[in-house]
Amino acid sequence: MKWVAMALVLSALAPLPGWAADYRELAFHWAPVIYHGTASDQDYITRVDFDGDWIGNNNWENQPHGDLSAHVYYSVIETETHYFLFFGLFHPRDYEPWCFPSLCHENDMESIQLVVRKDGSEWGRLEALETLAHNRIYLYVADYSVKGGFLRVRGRIITEDGRPVIYVETYGHGIYGHKIKLKKGTVIYRPGEVAEVPEGNNGEVTYALVPIYDTLWQHRDEIGPGKLFDQPFEYRGVVLGAAFDGDDWGEDKANSPWGYPQALGTELSRGDWFLDPAKALAYHATFPEPYSTAYLFNPYLEDLGPWRP
Repeated sequence: MKWVAMALVLSALAPLPGWAADYRELAFHWAPVIYHGTASDQDYITRVDFDGDWIGNNNWENQPHGDLSAHVYYSVIETETHYFLFFGLFHPRDYEPWCFPSLCHENDMESIQLVVRKDGSEWGRLEALETLAHNRIYLYVADYSVKGGFLRVRGRIITEDGRPVIYVETYGHGIYGHKIKLKKGTVIYRPGEVAEVPEGNNGEVTYALVPIYDTLWQHRDEIGPGKLFDQPFEYRGVVLGAAFDGDDWGEDKANSPWGYPQALGTELSRGDWFLDPAKALAYHATFPEPYSTAYLFNPYLEDLGPWRP
């Protein structure tokens, strides 16, 4: 029998400041089905504070003793024409069967971005999926009305019960929108009302959604050794942490949601993929009109203060 670590009844959550209940419902509706390669419990997805604190550089040693109930971080940003839904998968360890500093590191957050067109229906229409696998972002489309831009289209989005499907590597946890060979076992994670812990290297469990804005974003100023984040960088005049603080094996190797430096080309800056997704996705891909970059809801840019595109 699965061990249920905690219940998270999404419909019962009272709206938090700046986060309307319908954004949670939208995120839940589009939350992905995750096929995760699993060789050990080091491949289980969990919360950043799985060990009861918000310190980044003790997560490697705390991994065997922490709460490994399944959670996925999410964010919703809205423009006049689209929703941008970000989902982040956290692991305390990025590892290999034999670790070397160039292969393993403390903390790991690989992520995806969904683009949903507001077409007048209750949930909108999924147009594109981007996945992060290590140092590369992959672009997938629902149909070929969306074409490549800076990124080339890798294929069609795979769906299951109306949700996008993603595939996560064993050990390194890179995410793909196309089928890959998963080493050892496979745990299937589906969004649900409770955060469960897998019983082993095979099986099916549910994960709970955690809002980035009310958790990780509220700790964004905790930057430096022994804190949650490290590797400071400047985004539009504000200092943010590019990585989770990590000391074991590779140092500070796991990007924060707003710290990814991939697929910047000549038009984007580090941070745009998460903080200004309408700009980033319009550069990565070519969407049919209308496509607006005017935000109706982007609490992150609002928190950062006055800014210019």
